[in-house]
Amino acid sequence: MNRHDDQILAEAARWHLASEDDAMDWDAFTLWLEADPRHSAAYDEIALSDDLLQQHSFVMEDVGTEAEVEKTRPVAAYATGDASAEGAEIVRPAFGRRQRWAGMAIAATLAAVLVVPQFISPTPEVYETAAGTQKIALDDGSTIILAPRSSLTVEGRDQDHMALSGGALFDIRHDPNRPLTITAGGLQISDIGTRFDIQAQDQRVRVAVTEGKVEVSSETLSAPVHLAAGNGLLYDAAAGTASVAAVRTQDVGDWQNGRLSYDDAPLALVVADLRRYAGVKVEMPDALRDRRFSGTLVIGDGDAALRDLAQVMGLRLGGSAGAWRLEQPAS
Repeated sequence: MNRHDDQILAEAARWHLASEDDAMDWDAFTLWLEADPRHSAAYDEIALSDDLLQQHSFVMEDVGTEAEVEKTRPVAAYATGDASAEGAEIVRPAFGRRQRWAGMAIAATLAAVLVVPQFISPTPEVYETAAGTQKIALDDGSTIILAPRSSLTVEGRDQDHMALSGGALFDIRHDPNRPLTITAGGLQISDIGTRFDIQAQDQRVRVAVTEGKVEVSSETLSAPVHLAAGNGLLYDAAAGTASVAAVRTQDVGDWQNGRLSYDDAPLALVVADLRRYAGVKVEMPDALRDRRFSGTLVIGDGDAALRDLAQVMGLRLGGSAGAWRLEQPAS
């Protein structure tokens, strides 16, 4: 539920309360219902809530002081029509109780639909991809492109808390009142409106900013790192280190176009990307994980991209498709 939904519910509650009055403007009410399909749904929700509250509240009214108690015929005689019986007490609700209770019910309904959601978050939304990508549209107009073999969890009433595993390109609408926080591989990336890419794999996280700026923080870092457009960060959770360097903004998010570009990137990171974006299954010894690679790989054919990588790095590619292994060349 967003702020606009809250407003619609408040309007629905006011119309429902007004319907108890003889001066109700039914023409204006009809126009309001027809203006948006959500208006009718909200009004039905308010009316149902009011009805349920009344059903469960009537027995709770203070009968001793708020009701009219009449001395009249016995209950049994009342039921059978024997007018000669006397001495029983018949309890009747006081006149005007329905109108008084309507205000109480609507007030309680408004409290339920407008106050409680401030403290109770909606059910988290979980997005997962296989070989393809997925475009995610947020309520405020922001968009996210979720990379292949990745998952994103979106939480919070304003969809402002996320957890990412894999990769995603974020295009977030600027809103100082709605800071966005994304958790990825031990990092917290905070943003109030910008465009940036995150890749999180094997305890390594990359953040590259193309517009605006973000703040990156972690318990393992001595202080938050601020990244402006044209800068990127490489974070290693195992080592507890973070390095900042310039990035080519035109290369950020280029995985959407079937290309992966690197500038002095660890080989372990490149191999992890090939697994995610090209579906290539490849292993390598720990001794090669920190070897550095610079260049661009075309990933339309994952096996061909892996062979290109091995050739540029001067490595031997052993095994076969589905079970490749990068190795040091034979001496």
